[in-house]
Amino acid sequence: MKKIFLTLAVASIAASSVLAQAVGTTPVDSKKLIDQAKTKIENSNKDINDAKKGGLSKTWESRGKLFLDAAKINTKSVNPGMYAAKCDQSPFINMEMLLGQPTSKKTEGEYEVWVYPTINYYIKDNQLVLWKETYVADEKALDKAAEAYRKAAELDPKGAFKSKKSTMDAVKDMRSTYFTNGLNAYQLKDYKSAAQNFESAYSLSDFPRDAKDTTIADGMIAYYGAICAYEDNSKDKAAKLFKEAANKNYQIGGCYHYLYQINMDNGKDAEALKLITTAYEKYPQEEQILYDVINYYLGKKQTSEAEKYLDKAIQKYPENTSLYTVKASMYVNEYNSLAKEYKAQLGKVDSLKKAAFRNRNNAAEEKRLTSEKDAMQAKADQTEKQYYENQKKAEAIYNQIIQKDAKYYDAYYMLGFLNYDKADFITEQKNAIPYSEDKDGSKAAAKDKLIKESLNASAANFEKASQIKPKETDVLKNLKTIYYKLGETEKWNVVKAKLDSLN
Repeated sequence: MKKIFLTLAVASIAASSVLAQAVGTTPVDSKKLIDQAKTKIENSNKDINDAKKGGLSKTWESRGKLFLDAAKINTKSVNPGMYAAKCDQSPFINMEMLLGQPTSKKTEGEYEVWVYPTINYYIKDNQLVLWKETYVADEKALDKAAEAYRKAAELDPKGAFKSKKSTMDAVKDMRSTYFTNGLNAYQLKDYKSAAQNFESAYSLSDFPRDAKDTTIADGMIAYYGAICAYEDNSKDKAAKLFKEAANKNYQIGGCYHYLYQINMDNGKDAEALKLITTAYEKYPQEEQILYDVINYYLGKKQTSEAEKYLDKAIQKYPENTSLYTVKASMYVNEYNSLAKEYKAQLGKVDSLKKAAFRNRNNAAEEKRLTSEKDAMQAKADQTEKQYYENQKKAEAIYNQIIQKDAKYYDAYYMLGFLNYDKADFITEQKNAIPYSEDKDGSKAAAKDKLIKESLNASAANFEKASQIKPKETDVLKNLKTIYYKLGETEKWNVVKAKLDSLN
């Protein structure tokens, strides 16, 4: 959940009320209003405990209005993103005009804090970001307002209380206030409180809405609450709210991403896979769900399954070069693993060959060891074949990327590495050639030729990468190494000079 939406989401909700207060209004005395509210709350407590008044719907409705107003005293005149001091962007609607000058100002981290008798406002770049209330009429005022409206509905003899316009307006106000408080708590990194506020806002969904009350959708409330619960490590609550949001068709991809992640966090990998693949079948248009399926198989190193879903993603989003990069990286990782396996196999072939030679006077043992050596050589040959197959696949994909974007730095960079890896692989083969099988040096010479070709291809791609990002030192260091191996002294000097100038 990005902080940018936290400051913008409620701006439209509060703007009209702020504008209405902006003209011809003296600064708000919140301390006085809170003290008055405390007195009214005492009277309301007496009313609900009165045998007659306590049984009347209107008593509880009045109590609900009282607590709702009390909950908003400190923040009714402001909204996140509001300008603090008068400025060209907002010469009339700003905190200075509405609230008057703060009693003091101080700095806390990245914020300038405006201190008022009942609340501290946190300002950044002359805009309100968050607040901390220091004096309130009742810590649970908003919850008590919701409780009172539910009681009023319960006691309404006609059963029409929830459908009254005044009730719908009040519930809309409660929902908005819970929502704003949730956003503020999120900014404060108080994720538990944020989740509670969003959950309380969502609990009001059983009250009917006015047709025009669409600014804060129930699905959005559930989703924000789920995000905060997840941040608070309340995974069960988060899962419940993500399911609610998905049922409301809000951020379906995000909902299933987190539901998948919660299962993975809890070590329920099989359940996670079932959930995300079922979600993909139901919502094939959701990009995030498809990516989660891919990431699952990549994480499990199930290359063929990952490739199948990557191909689906590429077919659906052909201009997303990141998908091509992921697929190519899959083959790069595979051939790197094969290179290690191949090196180990060559080592075993060499060991078995030496063992067979040592047992040349024992025909049976020599035959057994030679058979093992031949079997291991066959495995090495198969590994070599798979190595080159994966490397060719990766190379083809990087070239595809370049066809789409001729200045795609990473593609050239990886082609450089790919060819450098190939040179290393051939070097291993060269080093494994026994002297007894290459006394004239022709086999080693043939390998040297291939090594040089690969290094030249590597250099050519790194050079193109360097042209795109001439100040990238990593690619220059790679070129310096390659030129040294190729004996390209003049080019080595040029690259060294560039590195020296950049350092």
